[in-house]
Formats: sequence, C-alpha cells, structure tokens
Amino acid sequence: MSEGDTFAPRTLRTISDEKVDIPAGEGLTVILFWATWSPRSKSALQMWERYSTEYAEHPVTVISVNADNQRMDASDLKRIDDFVRENDIALPVIIDFNLELFNEIGIVVNPTTLFLDDKGVLVYKLASFPSSAALDLKEELEIRLGLRERETDQERAARGKLDYQPKNNALLYYNMAINLWKKGFTEKAKDRLVMALQRDPDYGHPLRALEGIYLANGTTPESEQELREFLTERDLADLVDRIGQGEPFIVRTEKRTDPMEKLRQLVGGGTIPGTDREGGDDDGPPVNMPDEGKTVK
Repeated sequence: MSEGDTFAPRTLRTISDEKVDIPAGEGLTVILFWATWSPRSKSALQMWERYSTEYAEHPVTVISVNADNQRMDASDLKRIDDFVRENDIALPVIIDFNLELFNEIGIVVNPTTLFLDDKGVLVYKLASFPSSAALDLKEELEIRLGLRERETDQERAARGKLDYQPKNNALLYYNMAINLWKKGFTEKAKDRLVMALQRDPDYGHPLRALEGIYLANGTTPESEQELREFLTERDLADLVDRIGQGEPFIVRTEKRTDPMEKLRQLVGGGTIPGTDREGGDDDGPPVNMPDEGKTVK
C-alpha cells in the first residue's frame, strides 16, 4: 500500500474486545504497527500515547496494531497484554492475527506509522522509528491537522543543514562528549553531555546520547530509573519526561590501551624505568575546554 491508495473500511476488535473502525471517520486516523520484540516500538507507542493526549481536542484518532507473530497462542496474547499494562499504553491495541493487515498493507518493519484521511486514503507513511521520528511525525501531524504550514524547499534550505541550531556552545560540549565516549571515557563524556544540556536544554542530541549510555544494553525499568535519577541529580529534572522521545544514540567505543602498560610490556615486565608504576588503568589525558565558570554537580 502506497501513499494515495485507499484503505478498505472495516471494523476490528481490540485486545480488550472493543470495536474500532478504520478509518475512524471524521478527521485523521493514525495507525501504528508495532511488536513487543521491537526495541523502537516502545518509544513509538509512548510517543503516540503523549500525542493522543496532547492533540485530544483535534480530529485525530490513534490506533495501534500489534504484529508480534503470524501465529498467536494464549502465551503470546498474555505477553502482549502484560507489555501494554507495564508500559501504561491506553491506546486501542488490535492484534493482527495471521499478520493479515501487516501483509495487506505491505508493512516491512516494526514500528511503522500510517496516516489515513477521513476517506481512508493513505496520506503519509513512515517506516521504522529513526532519531528524527518524534519531530518528523509531530510536524506531519500538525500539518495534516491544519496547525502549521508545510515548509517550502526554499525555506528548508534557508534554515541550513541543522533542523535545530544549538545555543550557548552546547554543540561544542556535545562534540567533546562524543569524542570522550569513543575513547572509552564514559564518565567524562556524561559530564560534557550534562554541560551541553545545561547550556541548551532544548538541544536533543545530548539527551539521546545519555540514553545511549544508560540504555545501551536494552531499555528496562531499572535503566530508565537510573537515567532519571542521574538527570535529577544534575538539576535537569525537567528533561525526564523527554526520555524515549527519540532513538538513543550509541557510539562504538575504541579499545583503549594504557601507554604505561604498553611500555611495561616492551621492557619485559617489572617496574617501568623512571617511574614507580607497574602499569594499570590510565584515567586518560585531560581535555582542554573553555572555562565558562560553570561546573557539573
């Protein structure tokens, strides 16, 4: 199914056995295909949960369609139900038995978001949930609801390559953080990311990077709580509600070799001449940075 095609109207039932019409009728119908095993699906669900509340006074209906497996048994349904409850998902949840809708529409990846107009015409489709998804989907939603005008190519070009221009040297500290993170100095990287957010709380990249550090091994209630506590301790509690609004940014850490250890190996072990060291962890070189009179707690 491509943009411009029409979705055949139908009535389906949710996991709680409520009837749902697709398209919903008046206004815009948003359909989110997702799966419990898809890491990005949780972020997409939580985002549409927020947007369904934020735009509740506008003619938009958000429906989610679970596409976990082609064959579903009682244990699958329980897993989906538990997932919905644990993540406080209030959106209507339809189970796509046999992946009928998934295949009919031609979905290739979870999550995928569709916009249908009041006649069931597919007017927008976004596969996956890239880091820009929250902003892109919000912009498209507001355009379809008549809340903003679509930018022309000339207007986009005038804004430059960055959709957002960081303020107060936030970009400088963000770049420092990424370089430190790549070299394996994670704690120092976190400090620089905090500095970037302190200078410009609206700059999203540092928060996405912190999510990458804390949620690199998978998003769990414990890892999310640890990140919330970290932000709160750094006087950035206002950013807690923005966790999960984009895809976490993760860098590949370079393998770090202790130069003293390398020298020790070259001289055949023992104490390194001219030092009282036998090797060990190096805390890394100091990073030169502008002193703006602000410190990280």
